Amino acid sequence: MSVEASGRLLAERDFRRWFVSRSTSFAGTVASAVALPLLTYQTSDSPALTAAVVGLEALPYLLFGLFAGAAADRLRRKAMMVSADIACAALLATVPLAHALGVLTVGHVLAVAFGVGCGFCWFDSAAWGALARLVGKPRLPAANSLIWSTEIVLAIAVPAAAGLLASLADPAVVLAGDAATYLVSAALLVRIGTDLDPPVRAESHVRADIAEGLRFLWRQPVIRTMSLTGFGLNLAGGGASGLLVVHADKVLGLSSPDRRVGLLYSAAAVGGLAAAVLLPRAARTLGAGKVSIVAYALFVLALLGLAVTPVFAGALLLWAAWELGRGAGNMNGITVRQQLTPDELQGRVNTTGRMISWGGTPFGALVGGGVAELAGVRAAYVVLAVPVAVGLVALVASPVRRLRVPAG
Repeated sequence: MSVEASGRLLAERDFRRWFVSRSTSFAGTVASAVALPLLTYQTSDSPALTAAVVGLEALPYLLFGLFAGAAADRLRRKAMMVSADIACAALLATVPLAHALGVLTVGHVLAVAFGVGCGFCWFDSAAWGALARLVGKPRLPAANSLIWSTEIVLAIAVPAAAGLLASLADPAVVLAGDAATYLVSAALLVRIGTDLDPPVRAESHVRADIAEGLRFLWRQPVIRTMSLTGFGLNLAGGGASGLLVVHADKVLGLSSPDRRVGLLYSAAAVGGLAAAVLLPRAARTLGAGKVSIVAYALFVLALLGLAVTPVFAGALLLWAAWELGRGAGNMNGITVRQQLTPDELQGRVNTTGRMISWGGTPFGALVGGGVAELAGVRAAYVVLAVPVAVGLVALVASPVRRLRVPAG
């Protein structure tokens, strides 16, 4: 992405409002990703319930993703997004209010995590098409690159600040700030003048459309293999990330308000940035198939390293390596799926593939939390490495190993 292309996009008033809206809301979301597990662990002292936060945030996409996508092609997209933002703000605001009144429970926190996940599902479904209408398809790569790069930078900086604020004040204060970011996002979206809605469509059978996408995914061996192994990758990813606060406490000896907990999240974000930067060149050099194989192997090694390393500096490096493997595996899978899918099936196949891959996250939170509750977080990380190791073997044994597709 060139500086000139970014400058031209940001010079447009409606895109600038979109960009600031998404960046502000994302910063709040990343802060909540630190605050919600901290608050759950402080309230319950339960590894299982702490891990459940990540699972509950991801579960709505698995439950409602296909239907939300269909709705976004039929309803007013701006209204969907603004409504989702306002609903998320209202849900998050109940946590600091209940905390101030002394009536906050862990069930309340978990319900809010699920509700915010629902809001994200419906917002995200409308946002993909809305952005295409806003900038036009030819400029989508530049627009996405600018937005994603900014989000990765925020994911590096914000967790450390959120961890510091949570240690100096309280995690509930961080959630109040996140509620405010959703309101800012809604206010900016309302002011966008461009028509973001899809063209009027003739009535169609949603079930038949979904079935066609599923059939293509299942009959394409590379997409099928990478989607199914992606389920295992995100199962382990959801379980491991959901236990980060517990890992910091039980393995590294950091109490939950310690500001260094936020640095662990930031280290993982650095790994994600490295994955985004290195992926295009790695795909050209190694081939897309080998990129996935290397990414899965790195994930397994980093997770096993986290299970045995008690040193904070070592954990920082391992969390970065872990997210490098997870990020590269996921991003490479998305790119390959886009490249191998016909244009007329892009929406359905990519939504279905994303649901399958991301669908492992809540199951990983359940498995990881349960094992950590019974046998400790070290054992949980060893167990979570197993589905990724199985996926690694499947990738090596499948046509993915020889896959090479054009990489720009």
